[in-house]
Amino acid sequence: HQTMAALETPRKVRTLMEPAFLARLRDPAVRTVFLCGCGGGFDFVHGMTVYPELMVMGKRVIIGSFSFGDPSKIGGEAPVYWTDDAEPNAIVRRVTAESIPVVRYGPEVHVCSFLDAKYPEAKPHFAYAYYARVFTVDMLTRLYKKIIAEHEVDAIVAIDGGTDSLMMGDEAGLGDPIEDATTVKTLSLLSDQLKCTVLLTIGLGCDRYNEVSDASSLRAIAEITQAGGFLGAHMLHARESGFRFYDECLGHLNTRMEFRSVLSGAIRAAARGVFGDECALPDYLKDRVTMRNDLYLWPLMNIIFAFDPRVVARRSLLCEWITGCPTAQKAALSVMNHRLELLQRGELRKLEHLPTTACFRPPPMGTALERHSPPPDSFPEPTPGGWWHIVLASAAASTLAVAVTLWAKR
Repeated sequence: HQTMAALETPRKVRTLMEPAFLARLRDPAVRTVFLCGCGGGFDFVHGMTVYPELMVMGKRVIIGSFSFGDPSKIGGEAPVYWTDDAEPNAIVRRVTAESIPVVRYGPEVHVCSFLDAKYPEAKPHFAYAYYARVFTVDMLTRLYKKIIAEHEVDAIVAIDGGTDSLMMGDEAGLGDPIEDATTVKTLSLLSDQLKCTVLLTIGLGCDRYNEVSDASSLRAIAEITQAGGFLGAHMLHARESGFRFYDECLGHLNTRMEFRSVLSGAIRAAARGVFGDECALPDYLKDRVTMRNDLYLWPLMNIIFAFDPRVVARRSLLCEWITGCPTAQKAALSVMNHRLELLQRGELRKLEHLPTTACFRPPPMGTALERHSPPPDSFPEPTPGGWWHIVLASAAASTLAVAVTLWAKR
């Protein structure tokens, strides 16, 4: 009787292989999703990897670009949505395909035109554009509360290109940590008001370009997993619908603006099976990197890892250091001061490395397997002041912004 009943009234059972983050987002109670960049660069564009899946789920998606682009330079139909009295540069504009971006950099406008072409029944699509380097935790929390209330948002998904959002703060290299930590802390504070909050990362290994260690990234994933904050993973590949949508979106952007994202190019190449640092360089990377000593392409770059931002925030020293800072500049100074204290106490980590095959020498016949460490001089130590240099690069504006020029935008 049980078998016949099951045949007559089939139950909707999700696949046992579905990542936990997709299962949470698939919940019918989650109707509207705010899909935003974690902090800087092309982060929100990487959200196009999951956009078609959210469409298939029947979700309404609101897009936020927490980017390094200057929204004040977007012209045309781009009304100001939100401002902060204390920080005049904290401007949020609502942009569409009809807005006019600068020639070099305007992904928000071009993503809207791409979505209009792909989903014409839902046009005009819009995105919120706001400059990541000037926001504090308090500002971003107030902005997101407004978006949540006005759009009846049920879930927030923030996506980070690279893995610097997972850095705790005591690592040798941090990438661009402050903007990411601002988002992670904000999501942790808003989690109780929402049905679901998710932090996604894609491009593991790309942040070597910004002096983030792969070993530090993998250790972070392991520690977050131990703390119960890992929500599964999904690997993009060339024939997969999410990658094809993302790839097509990047192609659309590349025909409309001058800027090319190293991180996006690396993800595209890795998903197609490009490997190593001596491979044929894809055309969309040639004007940004030379490969050798810049990038090492591998299959981990095209994996989306998902985390509970509450767990990530609890582990993060950075989130603790920046919370309560009244300006982004003071948040940067707080990070520098705390890292100085760690350095003085000998608690700042040395540059972490993954072991090489040479680290595992075959044991003599009949003996137990032993791991042998590489010679002390086989790995270079971080250059003096390297961590200071990285934190300066994360400053929001004014005098600290000079250090930003030491990096190419991701």
